[in-house]
Amino acid sequence: MKQMKWAIVGTGYIANEFAKGMQVVEDAVLAAVVSRSIVSCKAFAQKYNCEKVYTDFNKMLEQADIDVVYIAVPNDCHYSYIMSALEKGIPVLSEKPMVDNQWQLNNVLKKAEEKKVFLMEGMWTRCFPAVMEARNWISKGKIGKPLAVHSSFDIKPDIDDWQPWKGGVQHAAGALRDVGIYSLAMAFMVFPQEPENIYSTMKSNGEVDESFHMLLEYGEGKAAFVGGAFNQISTPETEIVGEEGRIIIGPEFWHPTTATLILNDGTKEKYMETYPASGFQFEIRKVQESIRKGDVECAHYTLDETRKIAELIEKTRKGWGITYKSDIEGDRQT
Repeated sequence: MKQMKWAIVGTGYIANEFAKGMQVVEDAVLAAVVSRSIVSCKAFAQKYNCEKVYTDFNKMLEQADIDVVYIAVPNDCHYSYIMSALEKGIPVLSEKPMVDNQWQLNNVLKKAEEKKVFLMEGMWTRCFPAVMEARNWISKGKIGKPLAVHSSFDIKPDIDDWQPWKGGVQHAAGALRDVGIYSLAMAFMVFPQEPENIYSTMKSNGEVDESFHMLLEYGEGKAAFVGGAFNQISTPETEIVGEEGRIIIGPEFWHPTTATLILNDGTKEKYMETYPASGFQFEIRKVQESIRKGDVECAHYTLDETRKIAELIEKTRKGWGITYKSDIEGDRQT
């Protein structure tokens, strides 16, 4: 099979984890690396056997022979990179959150549609075999009608492992957008309809939300209890409860190895798939499959889901009084 040539934008932790995943995907090749620092760019390229390095993204788009771009830089940098790549007709996988606000999202979705080119927000969790098996159980009615989702991504990193920009308003960050989006994606996986009511609470660090808890109501007693935090540690599993049983995804639901089906009568079924490298290989394979088929989005995490979750996040953070510099730009354009 013909290799698919990737460009990676960024050389930080997530970019490294993604590159590790690429190494176990036989038909994926790292063809170009982009970073503002030529030193880190060359070091990254040498580490992952890439010959082409660039400090100018647009120059890379003009000169490099690539099939798809992966964007792994701080949140507030995503928009311009995505728009430039889509304008060139180059497929894009962007780390979540894909853009800062609804105005930017509307623009990237419009550009992708105009150019008829693949675009995906990087919700790698949806591509793990354990998550796909859990979705299969739900669609087959194994737990009956879904009633509740419990999912919270809470971490309390050591100062040496912390990326300070994630807690700053300058980079359009915060717990809801950085880790909470994973919990919301679990809720939307089970309840794809938009919630009828949303209740939330948060703790601020003075700039953005340091932690939050949220209740999403869907009517008929159905609800999702989700959260995310940088200042606490909780159970890292997701539990999906139905009339006939429940499903537990873990041990860390955002990159799981297991899905366990537990019926009300005590019967259990366990799916397990351990994996080498970082786990990003599952997302990489799904992106490549989608592009080869000529799809403009990934069926495992659609652009409609990205839109719905982004709308919920923006409404919530603005309700908390959190605004970004990019919001002002968007308001001027609308």
